[in-house]
Amino acid sequence: MSNDKKAEFSTDLLADLGQEASGYHMPEISNRDHALFLIEERDLEAQLIAIKSALRRNQKAEEAVSENIRELEAHIRSYAGGDDEYQMHIEGQWVDALHDSVFQDAAHSMAAVGMLAPFTESLFVTIFAGLRMRAQGEGNTDPRATAAQDQYWNPQIVFRSGGLKDDLVAGIAQLSTSTGLQAFLPDGYEKTLSALFGYRNNMFHNGFEWPLETRQKFANRIKNDGWPTDWFQKAMHNNDPWIFYMSATFIERCLETIDYVLDGIGRYLAREKI
Repeated sequence: MSNDKKAEFSTDLLADLGQEASGYHMPEISNRDHALFLIEERDLEAQLIAIKSALRRNQKAEEAVSENIRELEAHIRSYAGGDDEYQMHIEGQWVDALHDSVFQDAAHSMAAVGMLAPFTESLFVTIFAGLRMRAQGEGNTDPRATAAQDQYWNPQIVFRSGGLKDDLVAGIAQLSTSTGLQAFLPDGYEKTLSALFGYRNNMFHNGFEWPLETRQKFANRIKNDGWPTDWFQKAMHNNDPWIFYMSATFIERCLETIDYVLDGIGRYLAREKI
C-alpha cells in the first residue's frame, strides 16, 4: 500500500472511530455506586443479596406452615359431628401445628435480626471509616492524634457531658450531624435502628422466650418510643406478651432503610469532594 493510500486509510479509520465514539456514552455512576466505592473493602452488596435470599426462603417456609394450619382448620370444620376419636386426633394435630409455628416464626425472626442488625452496624462503621480515610488520608501516625480520631470516627460511642457512652444509634446520629451526613439519611432512621437493635439485644441475650419483666418492658417501649404497632407481632400467654417477632413490614422497613442509607451516602459524596 502506498504512503498516500495509508494516509487516506488512517484518516477514514479515525473518522469512523470518531463517529462510533460520538454515539457511545459511559454508564452513569449511581449514588449507590458512589457509596459502595467508599466501602469497597467489604462486598456489602453481595452480603445484602444473600440476606434477602435467606429472608425470602424463610418467608416461603412460613407460608407453607400457615397453609398447612388452614388446611387442618378446614378439615376440622368439615368433619364436625363425626367420629369423636378422629376429631380429637385432627384437633391435636392442629394444636401441635400452631405451637410449632410459634417457635418456627421465632427462629426465623432470630435469623432476620441476626442478619440485619450486624449488617446495618457494619454498614455505618465502614461508611465512617471510609469518610475518615477521605478526610485525612493515611499519613498521620501521631498516636495522640490517631487516638482522638479513633474516638471521633467511631459511631458506636456518643459524646455526653459526663464522658463517652456506648450507644450505637445516638453515636450514628451525633457523628452524622457532625459530618453533615444527617441531612442525607432517611427520615425516621433513628427510630428504625433503635427498634432493630433493641430487639436484637433482647433476642441475643434471652433467646426466644424472654423473662416476663423483659417482655413487659419491650411492650412498653414499643408504645413509649412511638414505634409503629405493625413493626412487631407477638404471641400471648396468660394475657401477657409471650414471644415477639419482627413483622414482614418491619423487615421490609429495615431493608428500605439500608437502601436509602446507601443512596444518601452516594448523594453526600457526589455533592462535593470532602
